Amino acid sequence: MQLMSSENPEVEPIDVPPPPPEELPPPPPPEPEAPEPEPAAGKRKDAWEEDYEEHIKPEKPMKPRKRRHYGGIVIVVTIIVILVLWTFLSPKVMPQAGETYMSSQRYANLGSYIGYRDIWAGNMTWGFSISGPNTTHVGTVITISVLVTKVYEKPGNFFFRGSWISLKNVSIYSDNDTWLASMSNYTVGDFGPTASIPVSFDTTGEHDLYVRAKFLAYMDMRIGFMPLESVLSPAIYLDEPIVVSA
Repeated sequence: MQLMSSENPEVEPIDVPPPPPEELPPPPPPEPEAPEPEPAAGKRKDAWEEDYEEHIKPEKPMKPRKRRHYGGIVIVVTIIVILVLWTFLSPKVMPQAGETYMSSQRYANLGSYIGYRDIWAGNMTWGFSISGPNTTHVGTVITISVLVTKVYEKPGNFFFRGSWISLKNVSIYSDNDTWLASMSNYTVGDFGPTASIPVSFDTTGEHDLYVRAKFLAYMDMRIGFMPLESVLSPAIYLDEPIVVSA
């Protein structure tokens, strides 16, 4: 039997494996690559083309051509032509004759009358001279003439040149207001129109007559002319009767 000794026997070293190393955390996943920006509309994808376009100067936008307004020119020319024709085709202004024809035995042996008009276009005085035979026979046609003249006129302003008239009707009546005849025609002389009225009588005796005249007055302007008014004269009695014999 062996006894145990108090001395520590020599201990042989024991191979102890080293502790396992601490585990490292796994590496982070790789960051996703940013997507390439899509090329803008109208630009090419090729890099050399993009660089080339950067050095090209942008073209200047073309200015729109101005449209020529031929319609306005045509309208203006048409208006000018109308005004020219309107001016040159208007009748001439009646001259002022004074009372020359009204005191003439040739033009006013049967009577005369002066009518005065004061309107916005001016002041006008018209003269009526009646001439013709003062004797006749039953059933015989005689011609009574009525000459209308301008005695005096003062236009309302500078734009008005003067007036003239157009006869519409001249009629002869008996003193009992019986219509006898109307003008068959009229002629325009240097100083005004003359109406011709053929008339005959069925009975003998002295016939007192009067005349009525209707005319349209116009005003001649610096450019063109315009109608003024329609005038009906009052009853213009003959200075002496017409003597009718068998």
